Amino acid sequence: MDFRGDERAVTVQIGAVLLFGIIIISMSTYQATVVPNQNEQVEFLHNEEVHDQFESLRGAIIESSAETTARPSTVSLGTRYPSRTLFVNPGPVSGTLQTRELGSLTVTNVETTEAETSDYVNGGLSYETKSLEYRPDYNVLQSAPTTVYENTVSYNRFDTGYEGTLNDGQSLINGRTISLVLLQGDYSENGVGSATVDAQAVSPATRTVPVTGDASGNVTISVPTELSEDAWRELLAEGNDDYVHSVDRSGDRVEIEMQGEEGGDSVTYDLRVGAVEVGSGVDEPAAYYLTVVEGASPRSIGSGDTETLTFEVRDRYNNPVSGVSVNFSASGGSISIDPEGPTTDSEGRIRVTVTGESAGTAEVLGSFDDATFTPSTRQDAGVEVSVSSGEAAESGGVGGLLYENDAVARDGDDSFSTPGGVEFSLRNVGSDSVELLSVVVNPHDDSIDGLSDRVDGGDDDPGETELYVESPSGDALVDYQITQNEFVDVPEDGLAIDIDESGDIGGSNPVVGSGESARFYVYEFYDTGRFGGTNVDMTGEWLSVRVTYRLPSGLVDAKTFSFEANAQPEGGVNAPPTPRTTGPYSVPEGESIQLDGSGSSDSDGSITSYSWSITDDPTGQASLSNPSSARPTFNAPDSVSGDTDVTVELTVTDDDGATSRRTTTVTVTDSTSSPQPSISMRVDDLTDIRPNSPEFVVSYDIGNTNNSFERVEVQLDSTESFASDSEQQTAPRGSVRLQTTYGARQTFEVTVDVIYDGPNGEYVARSQTVTDAADARNRNGNDDLALGSSASINSLDIQDRTNTGNNDVWYRADYDVSSGDFSRVELVALNLNSNGATDTRLRTDRSRNNADIINGLDGAQADYRVGMLVYDDTGAVVDIQTVDDTADGTDP
Repeated sequence: MDFRGDERAVTVQIGAVLLFGIIIISMSTYQATVVPNQNEQVEFLHNEEVHDQFESLRGAIIESSAETTARPSTVSLGTRYPSRTLFVNPGPVSGTLQTRELGSLTVTNVETTEAETSDYVNGGLSYETKSLEYRPDYNVLQSAPTTVYENTVSYNRFDTGYEGTLNDGQSLINGRTISLVLLQGDYSENGVGSATVDAQAVSPATRTVPVTGDASGNVTISVPTELSEDAWRELLAEGNDDYVHSVDRSGDRVEIEMQGEEGGDSVTYDLRVGAVEVGSGVDEPAAYYLTVVEGASPRSIGSGDTETLTFEVRDRYNNPVSGVSVNFSASGGSISIDPEGPTTDSEGRIRVTVTGESAGTAEVLGSFDDATFTPSTRQDAGVEVSVSSGEAAESGGVGGLLYENDAVARDGDDSFSTPGGVEFSLRNVGSDSVELLSVVVNPHDDSIDGLSDRVDGGDDDPGETELYVESPSGDALVDYQITQNEFVDVPEDGLAIDIDESGDIGGSNPVVGSGESARFYVYEFYDTGRFGGTNVDMTGEWLSVRVTYRLPSGLVDAKTFSFEANAQPEGGVNAPPTPRTTGPYSVPEGESIQLDGSGSSDSDGSITSYSWSITDDPTGQASLSNPSSARPTFNAPDSVSGDTDVTVELTVTDDDGATSRRTTTVTVTDSTSSPQPSISMRVDDLTDIRPNSPEFVVSYDIGNTNNSFERVEVQLDSTESFASDSEQQTAPRGSVRLQTTYGARQTFEVTVDVIYDGPNGEYVARSQTVTDAADARNRNGNDDLALGSSASINSLDIQDRTNTGNNDVWYRADYDVSSGDFSRVELVALNLNSNGATDTRLRTDRSRNNADIINGLDGAQADYRVGMLVYDDTGAVVDIQTVDDTADGTDP
């Protein structure tokens, strides 16, 4: 048998070689393509993890700036790839986390009315601060960003120059509060594992300084930053439109100029500074200046009486320093002094007891640098003390006020029912009249740290202002023009109110004659640390009240009273009821309006009857329906010749038969001579459903106004809960952004009131209310506010780049806006079912490609409303395009 022509073995060998080659080629291809792609995904997920960790780190730094305890945070410096049996991974990823010099954070054009603190401010403040940066060394992922924290903001910085904040958060400016958080220390870690960053305040921000602009200009904050001015504008736009005047770049800094005036009055800002250390290399701040926190000049005491003065040593960040020796002396023999100890306590304070020895004037002098006192230096502070003789005290000088044991807790005229206000009376038992100058109110419970009447508009009656004083010589009031979400700070040593200077609305100092009484109304107290501000029931709460007054001789004295709210009047004497009417009112001829006396009250009982009557009617044709109710109806005459005032009187009777009266005015407008203003409005619903955060942009256009136009007030109220917010603007066209901390999917009423200022005060000239559910969808029936000169959307292309495998929602847009009046666009990605994140982004460019709307947040496969709003130069929304889409990576 001949096998020389049989080639079957050769065929098997060739097949085996080919198969082996195919395997080698496949494995090489897998190693060259699949492994890098999988490793790139690992690196991408690590980078996303770092972003989340930097947000936590940002929060820890900001929160620690006002605390004495450290707040640790963890950052994953690197990552490792999954092990592979047949394939090769590069070495593990490492990264570097370290601090970098930024420069000086400055506040200029600034002054304060606090005497000793002005030595500290002295025209401007400057502090060094740093950034904290993470730089990864990835093997595959290209163009990974450097992640940065600086100046209360966290963001990504790319080599291409593009930047993107990790969220819309900043804590530098919040309304009237300016919070400087300084990052100091030397920190550097490199490796694969996790790095722990302990944020520890070296000077916790526990003190606040009220500041205003000075003669050089408005308060200006100069921020060393690598973020662009557009990014800062976008960050500061949220809730700060009324207070941020301009944002401009100057070299490596962004200059933030604050508004100087509001309603013709200077705006006062609360400035606080906290210094936070990460790493090492920071020394404890030394004593910088001395100030007086209780008992500021001038003080008055009687011969043989004592007074306690409290001094406080603060560092260069305006925060207290403990353990500092302070030298005290008296400049004259009229007083003797007794310091409580040689050094400041844990709150940086040291108290001095002053005793009046003989009639005359002397000064208590304090200094912590040496025994030499120089009033102009910041290390020294002094208090002038006047000592009166015993004869002056007997004639009704010192000691002329007596508490009448009648303090009660009562609810004011806000929308809540909690008795958060306190009323009390003081009687002048001296023989001379006294002029009331100031009041310091100090709740003994330190958690009570806010005061707000929470009443918009109204008649500035008791219960509608933070302080109201009723006096036989004439009433006085102090009203702070703050929003529903703002409070007047009540420091631990009490809120000092100068009757004729504090607040935004006030009057002259009231005079109380010998034997007469003055009644004080303080409304209402809040615990601002609970749920954004919780109304405190003042029943059973103790307060200390210090009232400073002036005698006809010019001598200034003060008395302090401590009492418990809700004590009954001494001897059971009935206190008369307090009538309150809203208004003044305005109603067109031939129409009706409801009057409201339901805010009337009786401090020691209840209102049993109401009686309304018309006391002055030039037309003789006005009438009242249901005049015995708390809310009667006023029927205007069918026709008037020119606007006509009608006077209406309310009489209330309490359960002891006592009566009190109050008048108000109804202006009947002549429709032929005074056309009513018109209201056009639209409500854009930007609610973030998952965190229960309703948000509405309310745009308005008020027509047919005249010289009586004062402002526009916009109110948001849930019909199902107490959720509410309000804003006001002085322009007849624009928009406001209203937000609440709860109430998603509830129905809200949105009311626009047009406020006029007439002969008898302010009144609502026109009002319009619409309803909308907080569901991230717009209501039907929005008015079109576009004018012929308004910009509009030329094109809008929404692209869905969502990665469903990683649950990362990513929408971006190409857009183009026409010429015309324009200020900004707002890109929105609104989750509709509370199963994903929501994001909105403001941009000031008219045209943009690949503009991110939302990126890197969860919500894949969820339903979204995505689109863009266009704002004109007044801030009103003039165009909008949105589309509903499922975030699945497929373009809508």
